[in-house]
Amino acid sequence: MSLTDKEIMDGVLAEFSNLAAIPRKSNHEEAVSNFLKERALSFGCKVVQDEKFNLIIDKDAAKGCETWPRVIIQGHMDMVCVAAKGVQYDPLTSPIKIINDGEFLRADGTSLGADDGIGVAVAMYLLQQDFNHGPIRAIFTVDEEQGMTGAKALDEKYLLDAKYLINCDSEAFDVLTLSSAGSVNVDAERRITWHKPEHRSAYKFVVKDLHGGHSGEAINCGYANAVKIIAQAINSIMKKTEIELASISSLKARNVIPSEAEFVFTSPLSNVKVFDVVVAEITDYLKAGYGNVEKNFTVTCVPCELPERVMSEEDASSIVDFINLSMTGVLKMSQVEEGLVELSANIGPVVTKENAVEISVFPRSAVDALTREIANIYIQLGKRCGIRVVSGEPAPGWPANSDSQLKHVVLETFKEQNGFDMKAKSIHAGLECSYFYAKNPNLDIISIGPNNIDIHSPNERLELKTLVPHVKLIKGVMEKLDK
Repeated sequence: MSLTDKEIMDGVLAEFSNLAAIPRKSNHEEAVSNFLKERALSFGCKVVQDEKFNLIIDKDAAKGCETWPRVIIQGHMDMVCVAAKGVQYDPLTSPIKIINDGEFLRADGTSLGADDGIGVAVAMYLLQQDFNHGPIRAIFTVDEEQGMTGAKALDEKYLLDAKYLINCDSEAFDVLTLSSAGSVNVDAERRITWHKPEHRSAYKFVVKDLHGGHSGEAINCGYANAVKIIAQAINSIMKKTEIELASISSLKARNVIPSEAEFVFTSPLSNVKVFDVVVAEITDYLKAGYGNVEKNFTVTCVPCELPERVMSEEDASSIVDFINLSMTGVLKMSQVEEGLVELSANIGPVVTKENAVEISVFPRSAVDALTREIANIYIQLGKRCGIRVVSGEPAPGWPANSDSQLKHVVLETFKEQNGFDMKAKSIHAGLECSYFYAKNPNLDIISIGPNNIDIHSPNERLELKTLVPHVKLIKGVMEKLDK
């Protein structure tokens, strides 16, 4: 493959343009899967499309390389579909309008879908090129962004006859990802006994504008969890006066550190000054404990409309005790990789419903045994607090492979091609690689990608200068994987 950089760039962007024209929201990938199937067949590959619309595309080894081990190039077909305010966009029918300014590739008012459309485009481009390589298998999955159901459903036989897997779903060109965390959904519920309020004054206590952030990538940044903070506030108010709790809520997703939470309560006190004292206490606590990272938060307690119903004292105590006693944040650091979080948990959202209060907890670890351990601890805590806690099906972790040959080949090739070192690290977030590892623990896996900035947002943009070097890196690595 002796092509110019411009030919490589044009070729990959042409493949990406094909994808951008096809709406591909998670769980709506049939059209893009059918397109890629026909396209791969058109340039001589063998293609299997499974019942989930995952694609398995095989290209024979180059002449003279028939004995080389099989290499899998992997990406996902779906994308996160979001639009800027005021932009007319239907994720089920609207194509992505691409803008290329020479420095970045972006979309006109929507997410770009380079996560992971660019990974798919690079794989499709490489499948058409002539260079020394063993048998290549491209695997394109569905529903990575929401449930990873494509990776879960993929038949393990497509992984067992390969030695290497290159996942193309990372967003930093000079970073090699070695492992990722598994997780489990832990759901707590307290059934509520309601009664009419005895007190005639009502108040809403709000903590908001905390930093928040991704509960994997930002869990070690020291940000405050708004759910934990309001549980402290409730305890503090209870020491000063009796209250009746009417609701408690924090509505961010379970994989987001809650930046806002609130509760509504009634009190025999009609003067808000005593609650101003609690506002001051919580404010001082946040400044003292989190002041280096929490700069813009606000804490308020204001009168509000009297609620029609309130919880029993037993219900309120059960919920507040469970939240206060829940372990959140970083729970264990890696003993192998410096600075890597090995076990964490995030509490939130909390939702007050018609007959119950529901609390979500999200533990993560690359070590499956640790994920199961923390889930079991929450179940035991629930029993102590009178709360029903159930643990879902764990998503497996992808642990680092200290004997990875693929890692060394990628790092060596990157240095040869770019003149500086690539960083190798693990991430405390989920990748499809974990499911592939679970199906074949002998598979040598890494994850790489070009620079893709502000993914999952209308500001998503691909840094074009990293695209051609990314393609050359994959090609260069595959040319060395002869054993």
